[in-house]
Amino acid sequence: MKLHPLLIVLLLTTLVGFASGLLLPQLLPLRPSAPLHLIFALGIMPLIMGAMTYFVPVLTRTRTAEPRALAPALLALAAGLLLSFSLFFSFSLYPLAALLGLVAAGWLSLWILQRKRQTLGRPHPGLLWYQLALLALIGGLLAILAAFFLPEQWGPLRRLHLHLNLLGFVGLTALGTLRVLLPTTGGYSDPDAGPWLMQQWPWMVAGTLLIAAGAAWSPAAALLGVLLWLLPLARLLKSLLVTHRSTVWRSHGAVTSLAGAVLGLLVILLSGAAHAEGWLPPTNTTHAFIPLFLLPLVSGAATHLLPLWLSTSNKQREQSLRSRLGRYSAVRATLFLLGGLFILAGQGWGLVPVLLALAQFLVTVLLSLRPNY
Repeated sequence: MKLHPLLIVLLLTTLVGFASGLLLPQLLPLRPSAPLHLIFALGIMPLIMGAMTYFVPVLTRTRTAEPRALAPALLALAAGLLLSFSLFFSFSLYPLAALLGLVAAGWLSLWILQRKRQTLGRPHPGLLWYQLALLALIGGLLAILAAFFLPEQWGPLRRLHLHLNLLGFVGLTALGTLRVLLPTTGGYSDPDAGPWLMQQWPWMVAGTLLIAAGAAWSPAAALLGVLLWLLPLARLLKSLLVTHRSTVWRSHGAVTSLAGAVLGLLVILLSGAAHAEGWLPPTNTTHAFIPLFLLPLVSGAATHLLPLWLSTSNKQREQSLRSRLGRYSAVRATLFLLGGLFILAGQGWGLVPVLLALAQFLVTVLLSLRPNY
């Protein structure tokens, strides 16, 4: 089997994970953490691992990844399926899911290290961000395993697990990719991208560790971590809102959704600071993370990458699919962000615009799978 069909399956699984994570808690009595776990474990974690497998050869200037290189991503998908089962039937199975996730993350880390050693010259600085993101994922999974054996520390270790996964694994992967993908999708040159990646990772890593540890044990440390995240993010936002605003903010295309995800991440960080001060309940920020950041991020990345995976040798069809997937992306991103803001404010009906935008994108993706579309 080729690499691209497997990546498409992972993308479709992620979109199904989004839909189930948003809808099922409205229909069934599930744990409060269920929406994020369904979306993260069933969709985001396998998809990110698959995307890393796709991008690492580019970052290391090595041969295209072989299909078997997706084994860690498929193992992560198995872990997500097991965790999803545990949410409905037997929560005691979650340690086994965490163990499978650890094996997948460790396996992919070793594969990336092998590719790094094969690089001619120096690898792209984005590769280090992937390695750090996987280390954060490993730390988050170890934290939740430790909580199983230390039930008296369940609350702090669960919060440590949550923040290492969301800001560490998802956040570092996303920003490491976005600094390359934003200029590509926007069609502009960004000479600051490489230096930004090389200079900002220590601050982002330190900020992630402080936020995660602070959420677990010390709100003051979490606030310092937020500040360390905001400074590099401000430089990226300046590029999007000032330097390249006429190129980035369009009615259609992947770049608008991706830029919207950066704005959503800023809102999440600020709401996290508000939560640390006791001004917002933590569940609001956690649930708002999905529409404010994950949905515009995945829809924007899929708009650019899915046509490439579907039309490897047909540039005309690739451009046509990309145009159709990116149609009304500004409206879609606006619905995601507005819905996320309402959810952040505790207004449950904010889910309505989010589901409408997701449904529109999911239908477009399914139509794009037709050969004659």
